[in-house]
Amino acid sequence: MGSVVHRRKRSIAVATFAVLALLASSCGGNGGNGSGGGGGSQKKVVPADKQELVVGATADPWVDSSPSDKKRIPNYPLNADVCETLVQLSPKYEVLPVVASKWEHVGGNTFRFTLDERAKFSDGRPVTADDVKYSLDYTVQKPETSGFAFLGLESTKVIDPRTVEVTPTKPNLRLVEQINHPTYAILAPGSDPFSDVKTTNCTGPFKVSEYVAGERLVVVRNDNYWGEPAKLDKITFRFFPDDTTRTLALQNGEVDLVTDIPRPVVGTLEKVPGIKIEKSTVGAVLLMYTALRDAQGNPRLLSDVRLRQAVAHAMDKEEFVNGVLGGNAEVVDTVAPPTVLGQYASMVKGLDHDPKAAARLLDEAGWKLGADGVRAKDGARLELSIVFDQTRTETSVVEFIQARLKDVGVVGKIERLDPGAYRNALDTGSYDLDLSLPNQNDANPAFLMSLRWFSKATGKNAKIISPGPDTEFERLIDQTQQATDKQELQRLAAQAMHQLVDVEAAGIPLSGMYRVLGVRDRVHGLEVHPSGTNQRWNDVFIAKE
Repeated sequence: MGSVVHRRKRSIAVATFAVLALLASSCGGNGGNGSGGGGGSQKKVVPADKQELVVGATADPWVDSSPSDKKRIPNYPLNADVCETLVQLSPKYEVLPVVASKWEHVGGNTFRFTLDERAKFSDGRPVTADDVKYSLDYTVQKPETSGFAFLGLESTKVIDPRTVEVTPTKPNLRLVEQINHPTYAILAPGSDPFSDVKTTNCTGPFKVSEYVAGERLVVVRNDNYWGEPAKLDKITFRFFPDDTTRTLALQNGEVDLVTDIPRPVVGTLEKVPGIKIEKSTVGAVLLMYTALRDAQGNPRLLSDVRLRQAVAHAMDKEEFVNGVLGGNAEVVDTVAPPTVLGQYASMVKGLDHDPKAAARLLDEAGWKLGADGVRAKDGARLELSIVFDQTRTETSVVEFIQARLKDVGVVGKIERLDPGAYRNALDTGSYDLDLSLPNQNDANPAFLMSLRWFSKATGKNAKIISPGPDTEFERLIDQTQQATDKQELQRLAAQAMHQLVDVEAAGIPLSGMYRVLGVRDRVHGLEVHPSGTNQRWNDVFIAKE
């Protein structure tokens, strides 16, 4: 099997930032996707003398979280650009070199990575192959943090000081597309962010200065950075669990940028002088996972594919996107951003809004409509419990699902669970519909399907929502793990997604979601990455007012 080699194309020319003049767009909200300043006339922007950015983030993700989350401070799920991986994910879902200057598939299940000879840690020490082995071994000591890549303690082998070979424990040719995830950050030996984030010694353009749990994370420019240096001297991430408080902090000038703007206030913020709305392309899909069985394998109501298809037909995605979300999303039929499937995205059709089809399927399944407008069978009413992550999902979204279910005679019981109870419900299968917002965080078009619905995945929830080991979906996912050609991979992933969405209705997509940030006009150089875990900050700067 031939190998494919990718070489780094990073410029090493560095201009003095104090005299840098950049082209950026004029003030005002752009309402568009992606860029750090939309259309309109262009003008020169002069950097301010003080280069400090204050970011209003959501709740501290490392407080009261699982050990697997705490292990990844300060780079997952909030990425402060402190740590880098062997490769990185571009905003277009391309794999780009970072700490590794090139890589190749050397046959079998093994990949060889050659390190960039310039790469070094924030203390100035060069990165070696031994450091890469330490980093990957550190990650895989907790299987739940790296199970979807199938790495083990024997997977990483040092070939020479600048070369490592990585062999997953199971067939997995998707390793390169997966290893950009911040889980696989390159750490200097002795770094132990699980125990103490201040020990973190990484290769990124920033380094940790301070972390106060529940309050703030402060990073400062890494003057030993081996690539183009950060333009900012300092970033302070302040944590605001409450959406309203976070939004007001932007309006009041307490912060320069806020993440996760609630959809209902986007239109209002766009009209506020001095504030612009920046959006990524679609990077996440708001969808419903369906529980087919509980953790013991006992079938639940939605084990009947007719009920799952009926739920999908009950959903009016056009109304949802344009009404509930105020147009700040896109109608999609896929469970991942359509762009990752390339030319094959159209193979996934989705189940259209069709209440009559939903009623017909429910009738066929024996659930008859009663005088009270609720369907019943053998004396039991058709009730489906709905769970959701309250930190990421607005109540209006859940209520929309409930209303559309009611239209076809189904009672949607909204369960408002605290994070621990929500996690327990997912692990035990004690729910029917899980409303969630998973993000496409790597370059593998089958990423989410392999992580969540594949019966061989290591997560506890996979056996609850998977269509099952003897399905066409499962066979296709197996094939995606071994595909060697990108187009073949996209085609197989699209076929698998067709089975998942159109045939099995085990995943019900509602909308493709942008990352929406509120930004003060003086902030420039921001490119909003569709995957928040892959956000980079080194090109951001503050303009002189």
